[in-house]
Amino acid sequence: MTTPRRRSLGRWLGFWIGASTALSLLVFTATAALVLYLDELRDAADEAAEIDDDGDAGEVDDDGPEAIEFPTETLLAQVLVAFAIAAPVGLALSIAGARWLTHRATARIDAVIAAAARMSAEDLKERLPVTGAGDELDALASALNALFARIDGGIAAQRQFAADASHELRSPLTVLSSTLEVARRRPRAPAEWEDLADRTLDEVRRMSALVEALLQLARASGGVKRARVDLMARLDGPAQRWAEAAARAEVKLTFAGPDELAAQVDADALEIAIGNLVSNAVAYSPPGGTVTLEVRAEGPWLAVTVDDQGPGIPASERERIFGPFVRATAPTADRTQGRPGLGLGLAIARRIVEGHAGTLDAGEAPGGGARFTIRLTRLIDPGFTVS
Repeated sequence: MTTPRRRSLGRWLGFWIGASTALSLLVFTATAALVLYLDELRDAADEAAEIDDDGDAGEVDDDGPEAIEFPTETLLAQVLVAFAIAAPVGLALSIAGARWLTHRATARIDAVIAAAARMSAEDLKERLPVTGAGDELDALASALNALFARIDGGIAAQRQFAADASHELRSPLTVLSSTLEVARRRPRAPAEWEDLADRTLDEVRRMSALVEALLQLARASGGVKRARVDLMARLDGPAQRWAEAAARAEVKLTFAGPDELAAQVDADALEIAIGNLVSNAVAYSPPGGTVTLEVRAEGPWLAVTVDDQGPGIPASERERIFGPFVRATAPTADRTQGRPGLGLGLAIARRIVEGHAGTLDAGEAPGGGARFTIRLTRLIDPGFTVS
């Protein structure tokens, strides 16, 4: 189906280029004939005026002005001869040029179509050819290549995420299955059944937490809904809960910021992102350590920093840790929950921040440990007032 359309495109381009050339020649010929006709008419008028002047002086021609011959037929014949010579040459050149241009254009389009046909949903490594001519076809191919690269990256991330999620869900299910199978092999005392129920309930809670985290990750990928809030007042209650959780892990949380801070954000989503950062900082801070949460305005930007006093993050790992299901191996991780983390907290936080068109980066805190910094636009509409 595509081949006839490509050939038709070439024929129509050649036809219209040739037709426009012929029309241009006709217009030029008619214009030239009109100009020459007017010029001859003016010369004839001037000659007639000179004869009239001579007649007034007594030198009258018997034939008078009517004897002047205006060569209209001769003029038109000359124009037609010139057109007859120029038209075939012009049409031949235009058709040759049209064929060359259309062949060049359609050949590059054929190459793009062939490359696109070799792509599939399973393999998007193929890229459209870019000749380096810098024209519209190169711009289109470059834009599509960038799009394919993003799609390929997204598909790869989805595959990895699905594999990781399946593995994470399979582990507690395996524990539950094996625990129950062993329990059925012999009669047990009520105390043993209670212990078995407790262990089973722990795994169920772990699966529930994992499913909830997966839902949060999916929601974070679906965009945010900004609203007008006083961010400091909005975070006051959550900060108290985070401080209580940190205290149970023998870590102190300090919360600093201005008295009021107008912001246009998705407050619920941002609370989840900041909460994940605080929980991560508490998990990696030693007993007696301090986690510092600071919120501040930097011109049109909103900056949130979370500092801990843990071992810090190597520079080579500061980007990798934001991937789903990536965990560190510190033995102090998630002391507040008494179990290893799910590896989704930082991924969820980054998705939420990116939904605000902001950035979330990891670095080194001034006093040692890790620093996580959120930066996003504070006011989309600077004219609003916080209600």
